[in-house]
Amino acid sequence: MVRILGVNGSLRAGSTADRALQYALGLLRAEGAACETFDIGGLTLLDGRPDDAYPPSVAAWREACRRADGFVIAVPSYHGAMPGGLKNALDFIDAPEAGGKPFAVIAIAGGSAEPGGTDVTRVMRHIGGLAVAPDVVVSRAAEHWGKGPEPADPDVAAAVERSMRALFRFCLLREAGSLPGP
Repeated sequence: MVRILGVNGSLRAGSTADRALQYALGLLRAEGAACETFDIGGLTLLDGRPDDAYPPSVAAWREACRRADGFVIAVPSYHGAMPGGLKNALDFIDAPEAGGKPFAVIAIAGGSAEPGGTDVTRVMRHIGGLAVAPDVVVSRAAEHWGKGPEPADPDVAAAVERSMRALFRFCLLREAGSLPGP
């Protein structure tokens, strides 16, 4: 069974990024994927200490990433970049946790969502992740997503659905050994 790890780059439950992530994971569950999320808000700052000197949340984060066959990352943009907490979480993982694994990014923000999505894609590719589809970019989220659990804009819904189908297919290809390793 394909295992997907969902990561909410916004630390606020119920945020637009959280609703977008839950919507995407629902689509993946409908495809047959087992989905879980990890709350990155409990991670300490990366500061270069030995691995065994970090709190257990860091080992749990790395293990959740190792178990995953693929990732969905919902990311807001703050001041033209991904949030610092998400960057910190991604800094804790590398090729053993993410290398050769497909990922999909949903960038979503009240203003321009593109910068945060670009940041996450660049970092994930740097650590060996495989971008499976163009990022889903939802700028002016109040207009295009709205306040509900699903996108208000049918074009946004279609983009998320295409991206999640691609992620699921790529995870199946990885499971079959048909994707390059890290």
